[in-house]
Amino acid sequence: MVRMALGFCQCYGDLLFILLGASVGVLFAAHDVAIRGSGSSREDVHIVTFQTLVSGYPIVLLFSIVLWGFKPISPQSIVYYIVSGVANFSLGRSSLYVAIRSIGASGASILLTMSIVIGILLGALVGEEITPSQLAGSVLIFISSVIVAWGGGFRRDPKGVISGLVASSGLALAIFFSRLGNTAGGDPFAGVLIAYSVGLASELLLSGGRIDPRGLAYRGDRAVAVAGILASLGQTARYYALTHLGASIVTPLQNIRPVVATILTRALSRRTMEKPGSRGYIAAVIAFAGVIMLSL
Repeated sequence: MVRMALGFCQCYGDLLFILLGASVGVLFAAHDVAIRGSGSSREDVHIVTFQTLVSGYPIVLLFSIVLWGFKPISPQSIVYYIVSGVANFSLGRSSLYVAIRSIGASGASILLTMSIVIGILLGALVGEEITPSQLAGSVLIFISSVIVAWGGGFRRDPKGVISGLVASSGLALAIFFSRLGNTAGGDPFAGVLIAYSVGLASELLLSGGRIDPRGLAYRGDRAVAVAGILASLGQTARYYALTHLGASIVTPLQNIRPVVATILTRALSRRTMEKPGSRGYIAAVIAFAGVIMLSL
C-alpha cells in the first residue's frame, strides 16, 4: 500500500511538471500575441523590451529569492550569464518584436523554433553529437521557416523574416551560454536574475536615454506590461520544469508556442489584425513535429 501510494504521488508529481512544461509554450505564445495586439508598433523596440523586462522583473526576483536564495556561484558562471542576458534580450527579444510587427506573432513564433536548430549546431561545435532524429527534426523546422518566409497568409516582409532568424540566433546563444553558466558552478535561477538585470541595463543604453528613469518606458500600454509578466512567468516555469523533467520532455512541451500563437492570433484577429490562414497552421504543425523529432 505504501509503495502504491508513493508511486501515485510520483506519477501525480510528474503530471504537474508536464503541465508546467506545457504552460511555458502557452505563456510565451500569449506574450507574442499581446505584443502584436499592443499599441507599441511605433515605439522603439528597445524601449518596448525594457518595459517588458521592468514588468516581469518582480516575478523573476521573487522566484530567484525562493529557489536560488542568493547562494554563492562562481565568477565564471556570472560572466556566462551576463553574455546570455545580452544575447537573450538585446539581440533576441528586441529582434523578435521587430518580427512580430512585420510578419505577425504566428510567423515570428514559428521562425523562433529555428533557435533549437542553431542550438544543436552550437553544441556540435563543442563536441556534442548530432543524431539522425535531430537532423530530421532540423529539416522539418527549416521547412516550416521556409513556408513562413514564402508568404501565404503572412506578409511578405524580408525584414521581418530576417529579424525572426536573428531572434532565433539570440535565443540559441542565450540558452547556450546559460548552459555553460550552469555547468560552471552557477544556478539556473541566478542566471535568470542576472540575465534580466543585464537586459535592463543593456536596453537602457540602447534606447539612447529615451526611457523614463522611473521605469515607465511605454506610455501606458497595459498589453506591453502584461506581455512582460507572461514572458517572466514562462521563463521561470521553464527552469522550474527543467529541475524535475529532462530537456527531452520540456523542449517539445514548451514549443507548442507556434501552434498556440497561430490559434490565438486567428481567434483575436480583430485585435492582432492577423489571419495566418491554412499555410500558417501547416507551418506551425510542421515546426512542432520537428521539435518532437529533435527530442527523440
